[in-house]
Amino acid sequence: MKRNAITGAAGKFRVILPVILRITFCLAMWTLGAMTMTIAEAQTREQRVVQVIPVDRARVENLHRWVDAGHDAWCRNPQLVAAMTLRQVAPEFSNYDFELASLTAVDEKISPAQAIYTFHSIDGHTTYRITLQRFHWQNKITASLDERIWVPVRTEKITRDSLD
Repeated sequence: MKRNAITGAAGKFRVILPVILRITFCLAMWTLGAMTMTIAEAQTREQRVVQVIPVDRARVENLHRWVDAGHDAWCRNPQLVAAMTLRQVAPEFSNYDFELASLTAVDEKISPAQAIYTFHSIDGHTTYRITLQRFHWQNKITASLDERIWVPVRTEKITRDSLD
């Protein structure tokens, strides 16, 4: 009779053990899955929108003549050209409040003929990168590199869902 009692207890244990293991495995997987989901949600998701601005040579040459005649001299200053381009691209910077809201974090001059300016919004979720260029064919109008005007050729808007 004791043998049947031991066999019965062992039989019940053999039936219960897989259930306990399944529950433990499911709990472990749920815990790992919850940790993975939390890590994925914490990661920053970036969205990039790149706009290449077409350059019309005739319009640039006409603008260059206009500047040489004494009008809109700010076209020779790359930071001012980047700021005016930002004003056209970003509605939140349309009231000239980007100076209070955002300083250019990076002023990257790749060469004397190309520069990149980066602006950040107050909340830190949006970054604008403006690429400016001076073209070699502007030499026909003026010989001096400093007299050439800067032309925006590319804008990039980087939006982040969260900050970490």
